[in-house]
Amino acid sequence: MIIKKFTAKNENEAFALAVKELGDDVTIIHSKNVKPKGLFSFLRRMQVEITVAKEEEMDRPEALAKETIHKVNAAWARGENAARRDMDAELKTRPAEQKAEAEEKEEQPEKESEEAAVRRSAVLSAEAAVEEKLDNIQNLLEQKLKSRADEEKEKKEAAEEEKKEEDAGKKELTEFCRLLYHTLVENEVSERNANELVDDIEQNYSGGVQLEHVLSHIYQKIILKFGKPSRISPAEKGAKVVFFVGPTGVGKTTTLAKIASKFRLTENKRVVLFTTDTYRISATDQLKTYAGILGAPFQVIYSAEELVEQYTQYKDVDYILIDTAGHSHKNEEQKKEMADFLDALKDKAECENYLVLSATTKYKDLMAIAEAYRELCEYRLIFTKLDETKECGNLLNLRLHTGAAMSYVTNGQNVPDDIEVFNPQTMAKNLLTDQS
Repeated sequence: MIIKKFTAKNENEAFALAVKELGDDVTIIHSKNVKPKGLFSFLRRMQVEITVAKEEEMDRPEALAKETIHKVNAAWARGENAARRDMDAELKTRPAEQKAEAEEKEEQPEKESEEAAVRRSAVLSAEAAVEEKLDNIQNLLEQKLKSRADEEKEKKEAAEEEKKEEDAGKKELTEFCRLLYHTLVENEVSERNANELVDDIEQNYSGGVQLEHVLSHIYQKIILKFGKPSRISPAEKGAKVVFFVGPTGVGKTTTLAKIASKFRLTENKRVVLFTTDTYRISATDQLKTYAGILGAPFQVIYSAEELVEQYTQYKDVDYILIDTAGHSHKNEEQKKEMADFLDALKDKAECENYLVLSATTKYKDLMAIAEAYRELCEYRLIFTKLDETKECGNLLNLRLHTGAAMSYVTNGQNVPDDIEVFNPQTMAKNLLTDQS
């Protein structure tokens, strides 16, 4: 009998290895879970080790019985042939007159000769041996059947236990996904976006997974959805023209001043400030004050034609930052005026547009504003007033809705300190944190 062990990810794969090496007629006599060994073994799942047995040809009950029966038949044949040979020899040596008497005696039962008795004893012994071997075979079969029944019982119990653990793991994962969903929604991520993130987890993981891995997965997923932030960079040639657009009251002027201060004081760039907002004198005076502090030229622009003239005068500086008038996304006249300014330098300068929005604005209003400005230009996103809210899910909502790149965020009124390039890692942690 051949006995050997095989190890694989599960019992079916281990049994397949045994069949491949030993053939189909193998029997599993033991199965157990084993821990993987080696470097990074803690990252690999449990494996299954099975012990199998294969009966060699001469070990099989059928072969033993066949061999024994063959020996018995041979013994009987030898006995009959020997008796017949002895009788023929005796008849040949007797006188002719005694032949008839011998033949008559042959027809009557004779007492067995000593040799015949020995032969018959041998046959009886062979029969007894056959019976003993048959009894042994029966016992062996009974033991194997009992062993197989015990193995099946153990397998069934192990499968039931594994199913219980799997069901418990699925329940734990479901509860964890529900908690993540509620956390995202509480942080004002839209239900649609929250469902998409959680559904992605349920499609990629099953019960029994470490919850830390699940949390890491959704964290990385949110980072990927935010994408790499885009900051203002110099033009390849001439001045980079940057328009700051958006509704009234979101902090466009202050944001422009913070970025101008970074360029002027930190990077020592040549900066010019324009404003097309002729509706609010206070905004004009505020930007003029900032320009004076920075030592940067400042101009109020009244028309698209004047914008072209002023650009020609300052086209050799590093940056021209342009503040625009805030207006209702429903006011068609103001939208047309804004479009004229945005289109004036398209063919003359390298231009970028930044839509400035407040993180405190309601989700539906943000969607409406984003759609209104999308009709005017392509833009990148700047969010202000992060210090005035704990729930920042709208940043993810608008990023996914518009596909526009994230750029800067501000978290206070101090110039130039309270502004930074958008950090997707920080925002992902914020969205996965219970703010209550």
